[in-house]
Amino acid sequence: MKMTLPAPPPKWGQDEISKFLDDARGNEYATFANLTGEIDRFIDIDWSYRKAIEGLNHSNKWFTGFFVARAHSNFLAACRMGWSGQIPECHAILRSCLENALYGLYFAHNPDSQESWLRRHDSAESKKRIRNEFTIGKMLTFAKSLSKEEGEKAEKLYENAIDHGAHPNERAVMQMIQTIEKPNHDEFKLIYLVDDVEHLKSTMKTTAQTGVCTLSLFRSIYKERFDILGVTATIDHIKKGL
Repeated sequence: MKMTLPAPPPKWGQDEISKFLDDARGNEYATFANLTGEIDRFIDIDWSYRKAIEGLNHSNKWFTGFFVARAHSNFLAACRMGWSGQIPECHAILRSCLENALYGLYFAHNPDSQESWLRRHDSAESKKRIRNEFTIGKMLTFAKSLSKEEGEKAEKLYENAIDHGAHPNERAVMQMIQTIEKPNHDEFKLIYLVDDVEHLKSTMKTTAQTGVCTLSLFRSIYKERFDILGVTATIDHIKKGL
């Protein structure tokens, strides 16, 4: 059965925001149609996340399950940004995806910190204590103490996300600027939607690597469940070529 998209609502496309969203969706369609190998890998990562979340029922690590779901949501958002060509924005979301995985990993091994984290806004003292405990440096160090390989991968991907859009630094800004030389002056054009295939492929690869890394961090918590559900085997398959 062929599915038809609903007609857009009245006035859609008459303002710059909805026009931009249409352009972004057009890029998403093009990415899906042309980069089939990359898309297949994303589909496997998404399946792994959904299967993992489905298998978390009755787990004694239920609190970390919230972060599994948030990381999956971040991964889906990164797919939308990346497929559309919003490259710096994609990396900002990939940073959040990694942070959710690192927090979930920390809570799984430090359950006493859950209540204090939930009480972050109870007082200025509580907020200060949480800020000191939950720094990204400490989270990455803790991940490396459990698995040097996966922790180092997470650290490398985190730094890459920072460099390419999670912070407004030189690389994130300048790579999106196109210089147009005119007879009497230069014009600068800021690119919102990237259409360069190689740049897009690079971002797609980083997004997949982040998806696999976060799943691997969660697997260290739910190893038996991931094994039984087939998630471990799928993760190992996805890693080939990454």
